[in-house]
Amino acid sequence: MDLLDRAQVLLDCDICKEDSTQSHCELCQLNLCKACVGEHLSDSSKRHNVVPYKHRNVATNLPCQKHSHKNCEVYCEKCDFNVCSICLSSGEHKGHDLTDALDKLISKTTDLKKRLAELEKTIYPAYERIKLDLNNEKETLEKHYKELHSTVIKQEEDWHRKINIIVNKRKSEIDEMKN
Repeated sequence: MDLLDRAQVLLDCDICKEDSTQSHCELCQLNLCKACVGEHLSDSSKRHNVVPYKHRNVATNLPCQKHSHKNCEVYCEKCDFNVCSICLSSGEHKGHDLTDALDKLISKTTDLKKRLAELEKTIYPAYERIKLDLNNEKETLEKHYKELHSTVIKQEEDWHRKINIIVNKRKSEIDEMKN
């Protein structure tokens, strides 16, 4: 199963910021909850097109980064972003390679899906194996260091015993000399 298919994100309403999105206004590019749809439609200065969120037309609504009220139909390869008709007429992209924005979106989406598939099938399992190997190595090292610690404690006890024997012998010799 694709990771993107498993992800579930609740989008908040763009107007009240509290309830979850149920609808989408394609003209204004706003996500709306049930309560805010009526309020949004009451603005009669525009001819709103409110649709259920899952039926929104994502592909044709590519807002311009510089002119949010305009949609883009062209992608500038040199600048690496979508441009609208205002951007094109400004001359800012004169001489740049331009392609269809929707085609570029589809191409990038396809590339991302390929990369995600590679990540899921190749890279992620490889890192999981590395993680498992590191955990096994860590456990082996922990065991080894516990053994070293135990050996040092035994050596300490042995040295204390030997020192005590030498000290006691020396005390005895001193007592004998005194007598």
